[in-house]
Amino acid sequence: MPATLICAHCGKTVLRNVRLKKPQKYCGDDECQRARRRCWKNKQYNQNETYRIKCLEQQKRWRQGQPADQYQKNYRESHPGYVLRNRELQRQRNRSRREAPQTTIIKKDTLVFHPGEGGIWFLSQACGEMIVNRNALSTPFGSGGAFALMGVKEAKIVNRNALTASGP
Repeated sequence: MPATLICAHCGKTVLRNVRLKKPQKYCGDDECQRARRRCWKNKQYNQNETYRIKCLEQQKRWRQGQPADQYQKNYRESHPGYVLRNRELQRQRNRSRREAPQTTIIKKDTLVFHPGEGGIWFLSQACGEMIVNRNALSTPFGSGGAFALMGVKEAKIVNRNALTASGP
């Protein structure tokens, strides 16, 4: 067996520890030993059901003793840079919302169609680039803005496959 090894974490060439019976893969640096333990824990968690259950129970006990609001409060107190960064990012988000055009529905019941087995259908006029549905079909429509066709049954929107038509 060679007298040196290349550490699997840092890549340094170091002397082997002759007292170890198993082949050594990591050097003795603290960071490399933490990486070794982390690798072992991940492997155990993924392959050993008993170990995984033990870890989940331990995590559950820890969460019960640590209320989420206290954890967040303590984190913010001990990380003032995080608080300042978050505050600045929130200001930017608020600024962009104020500067963006409004994307709300102007009128909810512009045109009511016939009731049928599928409930009542109505056409709503929308402003801006409102997306009524992810599966919406957009087509050019006159100069009246954008419209959304939705199905309603018992005061709930039941059909989200809406047809939106936007003007030029």
